[in-house]
Amino acid sequence: MGEEIAKVRAIAANYPNISDHYNYSEQLLKDATMALHGIILQDIKLGKKELLKDSKFIQGRLYETLTYLLSRQGKDVEQVILEHDHPKLKYLRSRTIIQPKIDLVLAKRKPELVFITATMLRKDSSGYHPDYRSVRTDMARLAYLVLERAVRWGFFIWAGTLEELRHWQLCYNYEELCKAEGTKTSHIVLRRDAMILPRVGHPIPAFYQCRLVLNRIAPEFCVRLYRVEPEMTMWEDKDDDEKRLKEFYKMQSQLHTGYGMWGINEQIRNVRGQVAKVREYVHASLFDHARGLLMMARVMFTDLVVVKTLNAKEIEETDYLKTHMLELRKEIEEGIRRNNPSSEESSSSDE
Repeated sequence: MGEEIAKVRAIAANYPNISDHYNYSEQLLKDATMALHGIILQDIKLGKKELLKDSKFIQGRLYETLTYLLSRQGKDVEQVILEHDHPKLKYLRSRTIIQPKIDLVLAKRKPELVFITATMLRKDSSGYHPDYRSVRTDMARLAYLVLERAVRWGFFIWAGTLEELRHWQLCYNYEELCKAEGTKTSHIVLRRDAMILPRVGHPIPAFYQCRLVLNRIAPEFCVRLYRVEPEMTMWEDKDDDEKRLKEFYKMQSQLHTGYGMWGINEQIRNVRGQVAKVREYVHASLFDHARGLLMMARVMFTDLVVVKTLNAKEIEETDYLKTHMLELRKEIEEGIRRNNPSSEESSSSDE
């Protein structure tokens, strides 16, 4: 018993002080996310894989893990709040008040209730099929909360299978997914992302950055912890998505259409980036522009396959990207038909 008590005290001694809120929150969530990964893998071995399709099950596992860590450190477990209704997220839709919930909040209750950290969990769309738009929306929501000073920091926990992670990241390469820690990615906040945000008299971040804090990858189940930070620039309802997207991609590094000095691996990254760009335009409902970008991505893919002989891994990666391009093509064509049925004949002739 004495040895167990000594271990608990040692953990608490190495843990950041709760007064240093950011380091404490990050370390607590990192430890909880690592433990969650191990617990879920154990659940899979025990035959509970179907339960992973329920986001509430993962949320419950995360809550159990967090409160256990806090209790072992002698901290107040009541600082963890699930499904919190924050008034900053309340908005009006068709004369109905909508109140989105924050999946998990770390709060300081003494001397008053102060919301320190908001954490969102990835929501499953249907079964194991990921919807990257729901991820974008939750990240935009976190960025808005931080920008509005409703919470001090925002974290997003992505959870799912390896196939889902590959689909979301547009990356088949296992090693590259494992080495992704510490990277920063900027995202533009689109009109659809902001639909769930109050827009009267409140700022909306134009961009946000997600930094990968923790990365645990296994074929059965993968977990990632991101910190979401808003840019201080903002946009209003009158701002146009098309113009903002063009300005956003002007700021990005130039994508190359020939392998040249960059090599075949860099060319694969360029193609992946171009497909992500097409996704942005599709998400913004700019179908005509998205179709043009998709053609560019297909040209890059053709250049990638024809110009140079690929090894087995590179063939797998390019084939994987091709499936995403075909999915995007179908989504774009369906959108064109819905918005302009008369364009069906002209779009088919463009092929």
